[in-house]
Amino acid sequence: MKICIVAHYAYGALTGEGSGHIGGVERQTALLSEWLVNNGHDVTVITWDEGGEKVQVVNKIKIIKLCNVEDGFPILRFFTPRWSSLVKALKQADAELYYHNCAEYVTGQVAFWAKNNNKAFIYTVASDADCEKSFPKLQTKRDRFLFLYGLKNANQIICQTYKQLELLKNNFQLDSKVIPMPSTPPQGQAIPEQQFSAKKIIWVGRIQQVKRIEWLIDIAEALPDISFEVVGPDNHNAKYTDNILPRADVLKNIKFLGKISRENMPSVYKGASALLNTSFYEGFPNTFLEAWSYGVPVISTVDPDNVITNNKLGFSSSEQQQLIAAIKDLLEDQNYWLQCSQNSYQYYLKNHEMEMVQKQFEKEFLKLSYNARTQQHFNEMSINWADYYNHEGSSISHLDLQVRSKFASQYLDSIQLCKENTLIDVGCGTGDATRIFQKITGAKILGVDFAEEMINHAKNLGSHNINFQVADATSLPFYSESAEALVSLGTVEYIPQYQRAFSEFNRVIKVDGKLILSVPNQHSIFRKLRTFGKKIVRPIKRVFSTPNHITEQEYHKQWKMDELFNDLEKNGFLIQNINYFSYGFLNPKLVNMRLNISLCEKLNEKIMSQSFLAKYLAHSTIVLANKIENKSQ
Repeated sequence: MKICIVAHYAYGALTGEGSGHIGGVERQTALLSEWLVNNGHDVTVITWDEGGEKVQVVNKIKIIKLCNVEDGFPILRFFTPRWSSLVKALKQADAELYYHNCAEYVTGQVAFWAKNNNKAFIYTVASDADCEKSFPKLQTKRDRFLFLYGLKNANQIICQTYKQLELLKNNFQLDSKVIPMPSTPPQGQAIPEQQFSAKKIIWVGRIQQVKRIEWLIDIAEALPDISFEVVGPDNHNAKYTDNILPRADVLKNIKFLGKISRENMPSVYKGASALLNTSFYEGFPNTFLEAWSYGVPVISTVDPDNVITNNKLGFSSSEQQQLIAAIKDLLEDQNYWLQCSQNSYQYYLKNHEMEMVQKQFEKEFLKLSYNARTQQHFNEMSINWADYYNHEGSSISHLDLQVRSKFASQYLDSIQLCKENTLIDVGCGTGDATRIFQKITGAKILGVDFAEEMINHAKNLGSHNINFQVADATSLPFYSESAEALVSLGTVEYIPQYQRAFSEFNRVIKVDGKLILSVPNQHSIFRKLRTFGKKIVRPIKRVFSTPNHITEQEYHKQWKMDELFNDLEKNGFLIQNINYFSYGFLNPKLVNMRLNISLCEKLNEKIMSQSFLAKYLAHSTIVLANKIENKSQ
């Protein structure tokens, strides 16, 4: 699946964290991107330009860079080059699904582009603040408006906690799904006895107001016999840090380590007795997950979904004195500490282990893939599909399928299959055309379709010597060179990996066997006129359409004749015969209009024998091809 992740500040996290802003969102972006590409997906990440080539590939992840964050003039830079470069990058990514994490105006920009281009969009909540009506992290009305637009127009919203799910439901009447955040697997095991005896508390994060570093200083001052280490950069807010940090200089038990690379963080956790969090609010911090993966309990002012309290993973309170008391209790009782440490590690394994969690994200992505949406479309069509073959003259769609079936039948008749031969029908639907082919050939027929409801209807209707089953055209469940012929009508245009389908056709057909294939005709002037009309009307319709819905299939390829020749030749087929068919002059919304149907019937009759006119007017092409060589070996 082609996935595009929009994460403006993620360049450093993707390339080794040598530059830029690295926070939880950026870390999660890197983890997700790496897992997806390692599991066969095509991943693009859009980031700010922080140097190097405009398009860069790192660990199989394609990075497309926007402008530099400082480019352009104040106020104007919001539109150009920031928004304009984002639009260019989104188009360049050419993905099936677009994904964004964290509340910002960019959420709305990505949602608007995705909706206008009929692409799927998933938004992931980064913190509780993303779900509050006031949007405390967003400073301007413009940012709040765009974020809310993005939130309401996401095809799926993913939360970190059930609290966030309830906030979205109560505040915005939006449904969402909870998926726990994944964590990097621990690098080696910590030694619990050494962690406990270290009597060391670590504080990990950026030094900014929402993190309340002053609370750590207060707590360290109250516990002079315990060591405290601060890991992370400050936020360059001189007014805040100049007022707070001088207090820490006089305390001998606080050590500032600054920013530490990811590869060196395991040693920090292995040497820690506990992680202290003092934030006003959080989502589900990566630091919690990383600490628990090394058996480090957490003392925190926030407790997402009460997991710390309910699972005894440390202690949570909004009161400083209670935090101080909890640290004392934890570091004075080894048995108590060991129990919290074991609970922490087991909780991590059960809920946040990388492979388990990323598969949940992948599942949500795949639900919005081209294949899944097309599958859903044809499942919904299955009830009425048989009518397209059985009712004459009802609509252009009826005519299209009936003429297509007629040409395929003529080709099959010329091949002269017998009952000892095998014919495969890929994209057989409810099997109506398949049953026609069986009567003509008498051959054993294997009918496959990836829409389960289509196959259910085909099986219910039944037929002698036909075996119907659910299968994907890119991975056919048949032995190599097992069929004398294969028919695929109106199928490959819905498959983004259509070359894999052609390769599979070659694999299962015997040498000198036949392929009968129908595809949309890109030469068609009628198609071009309809496409032009859609480009004008569609964007307007999408802006005002119901949120959270994609209204049509995404992938529908068309072929020019020379391209079809090349695609088939590359896969070991040589075209022997060509026919063009179906002429819908008016808008497809008028498929049932009598005038439109009459025009189509007359054009079918008058133009079909005139190859030049047919090539440039007909909607579809059907070919008979011969397998000349085995390309699967």
